[in-house]
Amino acid sequence: MQQFRRTVAGLVALALLAGAQAQQVTIEFWHSMGGVLGEATEALVQEFNKSQREVRVKSQYVGSYDDGINKLLAALRAGRGYPHVIQVYDIGARILADSGAVLPLEDLARKEGFDLGRFLAQPRNYYTVDGKLYGLPFNSSNPILYFNMAAFEEAGVAFRPSWSLKDLEEAARKLTKKDAQGRTLRYGLSIPIDSWFVEQISYNSGEYFCNNENGRKARATAVTFDNEAAVAFLDMYARLVREGVAANTGRTWADSQSLFAQGQAAIAAYSTASLTGVLRQVGNRFPLRTAFYPYVGQRNGVAIGGAALYLLKGFPEAETKAAWAFIRFLLEPKTQAKWHLATGYFPVVQGVTELPEVRQAHVRQPNYTTAIQQLLTSKANTASAGCLMGAFPEIRQYVQAAWEETLRGKPAREALREAKSRADQALERYNRSVAQR
Repeated sequence: MQQFRRTVAGLVALALLAGAQAQQVTIEFWHSMGGVLGEATEALVQEFNKSQREVRVKSQYVGSYDDGINKLLAALRAGRGYPHVIQVYDIGARILADSGAVLPLEDLARKEGFDLGRFLAQPRNYYTVDGKLYGLPFNSSNPILYFNMAAFEEAGVAFRPSWSLKDLEEAARKLTKKDAQGRTLRYGLSIPIDSWFVEQISYNSGEYFCNNENGRKARATAVTFDNEAAVAFLDMYARLVREGVAANTGRTWADSQSLFAQGQAAIAAYSTASLTGVLRQVGNRFPLRTAFYPYVGQRNGVAIGGAALYLLKGFPEAETKAAWAFIRFLLEPKTQAKWHLATGYFPVVQGVTELPEVRQAHVRQPNYTTAIQQLLTSKANTASAGCLMGAFPEIRQYVQAAWEETLRGKPAREALREAKSRADQALERYNRSVAQR
């Protein structure tokens, strides 16, 4: 911590001093972490503020990821009221890079002597746009399966660390419990209606979600979410819902998590960032284990989720340096260790998993290692890099609507192709608007 204090002072002092004693610089930080994750975020902000006197961070919860980026874009259009640092989810990467409003953090990191090689490859690659790192990955996640091991033992289903979609469907049927009238007492599977899970089944099966190799070879101009893996996933889920094997809890993750925590679903899919909250909800009701996200055909690898931190342009140099000092603090291995263990997000910099406190915590709770192992064993290619495109928040709504259509009886291929038509129009409008700037 003493070394960090010197780092902050070095970053900020020159810009603050004009022959007189430095004055404390205040910066604004917007984030979208609520609940358990919000508690962990505020704890880090308080720790940073207490660790030195040069910079004070004022943090503000701005609602969901969608709320946060919409609030930022509105402030940018108004030309005022935006923060120094904002946390923006993964699918905002193309939008933030295109906005012209953020500092490419690769340039700032190199100028300030921060070794970009400290980042794990996948988080760094995700936020690299047109060959340059724009956002610094902070809270990175991937999807994992959650298992009620008491239900597994009761049904005679063996645990395995990796599952094909076919294996998952067979296990869900065996794990389902119904009464004499055929009413479901315990569902075999529960997954919230969220486009992210469709995206990830695509990546993990070696499929693209948008063209031009997920927008990594050239700007994406069309979606490809009507791929075979996505079709198989939605058709499977609709089939299991009709049979009373899978739960339809809608788009709200909390409803699905409550069902699972109460023992009314044997398998669930959430983010690794849900781990701490799910463990709290489950308590001592049943043993919990986690596994890799499913795939169709051969396992390729999932893309990261979560969010990155961006620095906004247009502030005095002293405030920009102060904002950079805050980000540096968040990326310190000790800080990353606290964040990882408090939330379930995996560390994004090297060396964190070797720290004694992390090693000991992983021994006590091995589920924290699942997302890390899934990441390390994923193939690094343009499929697992994730789709980089504009209009992604809008496009996700079309995917979720297509999922709902399949639950109402429409074949997944048809529902996804109809959604593709709307999504392609949205992407075309976005690309045209960027070209006109």
